[in-house]
Amino acid sequence: MWNLARKLLLHDRLRFAVAIAGVSISVMLVLVQVGLYYGFMDTASSLIDASTADLWVAKKGNESFEFATPFDDRTFYKVASVPGVARAERALINFAQCKIADGGDLGVQVVGVETIPGRRPLLAPWNVVAGDVRRLAEPGAIIVDRTEVAKLKIDSVGHLTEISGARAEVIALTTGIRSFTTSPIVFADLRTARSYLPQLGDEAVTYVLVEVAAGADVRSVQQRINALPHLAAYTTPQMSERTRSYWSERTGVGAGFFTTAVLGVIVGFVVVGQILYSGTLQYLREYGTLKAMGAKNSAVVRVILSQAMISAALGFAVGAPLAIAMRAAMKGANLNVALTPGLYAVTAAITAAMCAFAALLSIVKVLRLDPASVFKG
Repeated sequence: MWNLARKLLLHDRLRFAVAIAGVSISVMLVLVQVGLYYGFMDTASSLIDASTADLWVAKKGNESFEFATPFDDRTFYKVASVPGVARAERALINFAQCKIADGGDLGVQVVGVETIPGRRPLLAPWNVVAGDVRRLAEPGAIIVDRTEVAKLKIDSVGHLTEISGARAEVIALTTGIRSFTTSPIVFADLRTARSYLPQLGDEAVTYVLVEVAAGADVRSVQQRINALPHLAAYTTPQMSERTRSYWSERTGVGAGFFTTAVLGVIVGFVVVGQILYSGTLQYLREYGTLKAMGAKNSAVVRVILSQAMISAALGFAVGAPLAIAMRAAMKGANLNVALTPGLYAVTAAITAAMCAFAALLSIVKVLRLDPASVFKG
C-alpha cells in the first residue's frame, strides 16, 4: 500500500510539492509560535528559576513579580526568626531611570540582592562572561547583560553612569539574562539598589528569600510563614508558575501565540485536504477498479491514509529545519524560541493527526464509490 500511495502522490509532482509546502509551513508556524511562547515564559520567570531559595516570601495579594508592593526590614526579621528557616536574604526589585551616553534616560529593572563576603546570594547574577562579580558588594557597582549593552550605550566593563541620580559603575557583564518587560535588568547590592529607588524608603524589601534548614520540611516552614500577618510564602516552582500565569493570562500573550499556532494547523489541514481530495477525484476510476477486483474498503482507505502520512512525514522533515533557521534569525533580534524535544514530539503528533483528518473527505468519497460506476459509459 505504501508503494501505491507513493506512486499516486509522485504522479503529479507539482501538486505533491504544494502539499509538502503546506504541511511544512504549518509545522514551522506551530513550532515557532509555541516555541516563542515558551521562550517568553522562560524569560518571565528566569530570575526566580535561577535562584537557590526554597521559599519566596512576599506581601499577600501581590500578583505581579515585577510590580510587587514592598515592605520593610521588620518583616524580614519576622521571617528570619520562623522555626525551620536556616537562612533569609532580602531582595529588592523595582524600576528606575538610568542615564545613557546621549543624555537621555532609559527605564531599567533594578534587582537588589544581599551580598555577604564568602557566600553566594540566594539570588545572584549567573552566566557572568566579563568582569568580577565579587565586586558587586562595592557601593555603586552594577551588573548588566551583554545583550543590553547597545540599548544602555555601554562601551565596556568599567563604564560609569547614573541611576536615579546616583553613581553606577558596570563591574561585570552576563549573558542571557533578560526581563519580560524589555527593561534591562541591573543587578546591584541591596544598599546600592535602595539608593537607586529612594521613593521606596531606606528599608524597602520586595521579597525575602528563604533557605530551609536541613531536615526541616519545606511545606511546614511555608505554613508557618503564611501564618504571619499580610505575608504569603511560595516555593520557587510555585513562584515561577505564578509569574508565568500572570504574563500568559493577564496580558493575553498565551492566547495570541496559540491562536497563531492553531491557524498554522488550519492552513496545513486545508492544503493537505484539498490536495488529497483532488488526487482522489483524479484517480477515482483506479480506486473503483480496485474495488471491482475485490479490494476491501480497508485496503483503499490505507492507501489514502498512507498518502496523508507520507505528506505529514516529509512536511515535518522540511518544517522542523525551517523552524530551527527561524530560531537562529530571531536570536539575532534578541528573541528566544524554546524548541524542545517534547515540543517536536507533540508537533509531529499534531501533524500526523492533521493530515489524517484532512484525508477523511477523500476516504468518505472512496467508500461511497460504486465499483460498477467505473464501467459505465
